[in-house]
Amino acid sequence: MRRGDHFYSIEKLNYISGNLNLNYMRIYSLLAAMFLFCNQSFSQDFNIPDGYQFNSKEDFSKYEPDVLTASKWLLATPFNEQEAKRKDVFRFIFAWVSGASNANVEINPTVMDFEKKNPGMLPVYVAASLKYVMENNYSKDMKAKHTYALHEMINVYKAGKGIKKDKKMEKLIKADEEGKLDEWMAENMKFEERH
Repeated sequence: MRRGDHFYSIEKLNYISGNLNLNYMRIYSLLAAMFLFCNQSFSQDFNIPDGYQFNSKEDFSKYEPDVLTASKWLLATPFNEQEAKRKDVFRFIFAWVSGASNANVEINPTVMDFEKKNPGMLPVYVAASLKYVMENNYSKDMKAKHTYALHEMINVYKAGKGIKKDKKMEKLIKADEEGKLDEWMAENMKFEERH
Protein backbone atom coordinates (compact mmCIF):
# COMPACT_ATOMS: atom_id res chain seq x y z
CA MET A 1 0.00 0.00 0.00
CA ARG A 2 1.07 3.47 -0.67
CA ARG A 3 1.45 6.08 1.96
CA GLY A 4 -1.41 8.18 0.53
CA ASP A 5 -3.95 5.37 0.84
CA HIS A 6 -6.35 5.30 3.76
CA PHE A 7 -3.71 4.43 6.31
CA TYR A 8 -1.80 6.74 8.55
CA SER A 9 1.88 6.58 9.31
CA ILE A 10 3.07 5.60 12.78
CA GLU A 11 4.10 9.21 13.40
CA LYS A 12 0.63 10.47 12.48
CA LEU A 13 -1.08 7.88 14.71
CA ASN A 14 1.18 8.78 17.64
CA TYR A 15 0.39 12.47 17.12
CA ILE A 16 -3.37 11.78 17.00
CA SER A 17 -3.35 9.48 20.06
CA GLY A 18 -1.26 12.01 21.99
CA ASN A 19 -3.81 14.72 21.22
CA LEU A 20 -6.69 12.43 22.19
CA ASN A 21 -5.03 11.66 25.51
CA LEU A 22 -4.54 15.38 26.15
CA ASN A 23 -8.20 16.01 25.29
CA TYR A 24 -9.36 13.25 27.63
CA MET A 25 -7.11 14.60 30.35
CA ARG A 26 -8.56 18.07 29.87
CA ILE A 27 -12.11 16.70 29.99
CA TYR A 28 -11.40 14.68 33.14
CA SER A 29 -9.71 17.66 34.77
CA LEU A 30 -12.65 19.90 33.91
CA LEU A 31 -15.16 17.37 35.25
CA ALA A 32 -13.16 16.93 38.46
CA ALA A 33 -12.96 20.70 38.96
CA MET A 34 -16.70 21.07 38.34
CA PHE A 35 -17.46 18.29 40.85
CA LEU A 36 -15.26 19.85 43.52
CA PHE A 37 -16.71 23.30 42.92
CA CYS A 38 -20.30 22.05 43.00
CA ASN A 39 -19.68 19.94 46.09
CA GLN A 40 -17.95 22.78 47.93
CA SER A 41 -20.52 25.38 46.95
CA PHE A 42 -23.32 23.00 47.95
CA SER A 43 -21.65 22.47 51.32
CA GLN A 44 -21.56 26.20 51.96
CA ASP A 45 -24.96 27.25 50.62
CA PHE A 46 -27.59 25.81 52.94
CA ASN A 47 -29.16 28.17 55.43
CA ILE A 48 -31.72 27.15 58.00
CA PRO A 49 -35.05 28.86 57.26
CA ASP A 50 -35.67 31.83 59.55
CA GLY A 51 -38.44 31.42 62.09
CA TYR A 52 -39.34 27.87 61.11
CA GLN A 53 -42.12 26.24 63.13
CA PHE A 54 -43.60 22.79 63.03
CA ASN A 55 -47.08 23.33 64.43
CA SER A 56 -49.27 21.90 61.70
CA LYS A 57 -49.29 19.35 58.90
CA GLU A 58 -48.84 22.24 56.46
CA ASP A 59 -45.66 23.32 58.27
CA PHE A 60 -44.15 19.88 57.79
CA SER A 61 -45.06 19.85 54.10
CA LYS A 62 -43.77 23.39 53.62
CA TYR A 63 -40.31 22.56 54.99
CA GLU A 64 -39.84 19.16 53.31
CA PRO A 65 -37.52 20.52 50.57
CA ASP A 66 -35.49 22.39 53.19
CA VAL A 67 -35.15 19.28 55.35
CA LEU A 68 -33.92 17.23 52.39
CA THR A 69 -31.43 19.96 51.47
CA ALA A 70 -30.32 20.15 55.11
CA SER A 71 -29.74 16.39 55.15
CA LYS A 72 -27.66 16.59 51.99
CA TRP A 73 -25.69 19.50 53.41
CA LEU A 74 -24.95 17.62 56.62
CA LEU A 75 -23.71 14.59 54.68
CA ALA A 76 -21.61 16.67 52.26
CA THR A 77 -19.95 18.86 54.89
CA PRO A 78 -16.78 17.35 56.39
CA PHE A 79 -17.33 16.01 59.89
CA ASN A 80 -14.88 18.41 61.54
CA GLU A 81 -15.97 21.60 59.75
CA GLN A 82 -18.62 24.14 60.68
CA GLU A 83 -19.40 22.32 63.91
CA ALA A 84 -21.80 24.95 65.28
CA LYS A 85 -23.72 25.07 62.02
CA ARG A 86 -23.80 21.25 61.89
CA LYS A 87 -25.50 21.25 65.30
CA ASP A 88 -28.02 23.88 64.23
CA VAL A 89 -28.80 22.04 61.01
CA PHE A 90 -29.29 18.81 62.93
CA ARG A 91 -31.66 20.56 65.37
CA PHE A 92 -33.72 21.68 62.36
CA ILE A 93 -33.74 18.18 60.86
CA PHE A 94 -34.50 16.52 64.19
CA ALA A 95 -37.38 18.90 64.94
CA TRP A 96 -38.92 17.96 61.59
CA VAL A 97 -38.29 14.21 62.02
CA SER A 98 -39.76 14.24 65.53
CA GLY A 99 -43.16 15.40 64.32
CA ALA A 100 -43.43 14.30 60.69
CA SER A 101 -45.76 11.32 60.32
CA ASN A 102 -44.01 10.07 57.17
CA ALA A 103 -40.38 10.48 58.30
CA ASN A 104 -39.80 6.76 59.04
CA VAL A 105 -36.57 7.48 60.93
CA GLU A 106 -35.84 5.99 64.33
CA ILE A 107 -32.87 6.04 66.64
CA ASN A 108 -31.29 2.63 67.13
CA PRO A 109 -29.27 1.89 70.30
CA THR A 110 -26.36 0.64 68.16
CA VAL A 111 -26.17 4.03 66.46
CA MET A 112 -25.99 5.64 69.89
CA ASP A 113 -22.89 3.52 70.59
CA PHE A 114 -21.20 5.10 67.56
CA GLU A 115 -22.30 8.53 68.80
CA LYS A 116 -20.61 7.97 72.18
CA LYS A 117 -17.21 7.46 70.57
CA ASN A 118 -17.62 10.07 67.81
CA PRO A 119 -20.19 12.74 68.66
CA GLY A 120 -21.82 13.73 65.39
CA MET A 121 -22.42 10.21 64.07
CA LEU A 122 -26.05 10.33 65.17
CA PRO A 123 -26.77 13.36 62.96
CA VAL A 124 -25.05 11.58 60.05
CA TYR A 125 -27.24 8.52 60.60
CA VAL A 126 -30.47 10.52 60.91
CA ALA A 127 -29.65 12.72 57.90
CA ALA A 128 -28.74 9.69 55.77
CA SER A 129 -31.87 7.78 56.84
CA LEU A 130 -34.06 10.76 56.10
CA LYS A 131 -32.39 11.40 52.74
CA TYR A 132 -32.93 7.77 51.74
CA VAL A 133 -36.57 7.79 52.83
CA MET A 134 -37.40 11.10 51.13
CA GLU A 135 -35.60 10.29 47.88
CA ASN A 136 -37.31 6.90 47.68
CA ASN A 137 -40.95 7.97 47.90
CA TYR A 138 -41.06 7.72 51.69
CA SER A 139 -39.84 4.16 51.59
CA LYS A 140 -40.64 1.88 54.48
CA ASP A 141 -37.86 -0.55 53.48
CA MET A 142 -36.02 -0.61 56.78
CA LYS A 143 -33.15 -2.80 55.61
CA ALA A 144 -32.39 -0.57 52.60
CA LYS A 145 -32.61 2.56 54.74
CA HIS A 146 -30.30 1.17 57.43
CA THR A 147 -27.86 -0.08 54.78
CA TYR A 148 -27.72 3.36 53.17
CA ALA A 149 -27.32 5.16 56.51
CA LEU A 150 -24.61 2.77 57.72
CA HIS A 151 -22.68 3.24 54.48
CA GLU A 152 -22.82 7.02 54.97
CA MET A 153 -21.49 6.60 58.52
CA ILE A 154 -18.72 4.35 57.21
CA ASN A 155 -17.81 6.99 54.61
CA VAL A 156 -17.56 9.66 57.30
CA TYR A 157 -15.48 7.41 59.53
CA LYS A 158 -13.13 6.42 56.72
CA ALA A 159 -12.67 10.07 55.72
CA GLY A 160 -11.03 10.38 59.14
CA LYS A 161 -11.67 14.08 59.65
CA GLY A 162 -12.21 14.68 63.35
CA ILE A 163 -12.77 10.95 63.96
CA LYS A 164 -11.57 8.87 66.92
CA LYS A 165 -10.79 5.19 66.44
CA ASP A 166 -13.84 3.06 67.26
CA LYS A 167 -13.59 -0.73 67.56
CA LYS A 168 -17.34 -1.17 66.97
CA MET A 169 -17.16 0.87 63.78
CA GLU A 170 -14.12 -1.13 62.68
CA LYS A 171 -16.19 -4.32 63.10
CA LEU A 172 -19.00 -2.79 61.04
CA ILE A 173 -16.55 -1.83 58.28
CA LYS A 174 -15.02 -5.32 58.30
CA ALA A 175 -18.47 -6.91 58.02
CA ASP A 176 -19.33 -4.61 55.12
CA GLU A 177 -16.05 -5.32 53.31
CA GLU A 178 -16.58 -9.07 53.72
CA GLY A 179 -20.13 -8.85 52.35
CA LYS A 180 -21.63 -9.65 55.75
CA LEU A 181 -23.47 -6.41 56.43
CA ASP A 182 -26.85 -8.17 56.50
CA GLU A 183 -25.61 -10.52 59.21
CA TRP A 184 -24.14 -7.60 61.14
CA MET A 185 -27.46 -5.74 60.96
CA ALA A 186 -29.43 -8.83 62.05
CA GLU A 187 -27.19 -9.13 65.10
CA ASN A 188 -26.80 -5.45 66.00
CA MET A 189 -29.79 -3.50 64.67
CA LYS A 190 -32.87 -5.52 65.41
CA PHE A 191 -35.70 -3.95 63.46
CA GLU A 192 -39.01 -4.97 61.97
CA GLU A 193 -39.95 -4.22 58.39
CA ARG A 194 -42.81 -1.75 58.00
CA HIS A 195 -45.56 -1.99 55.42
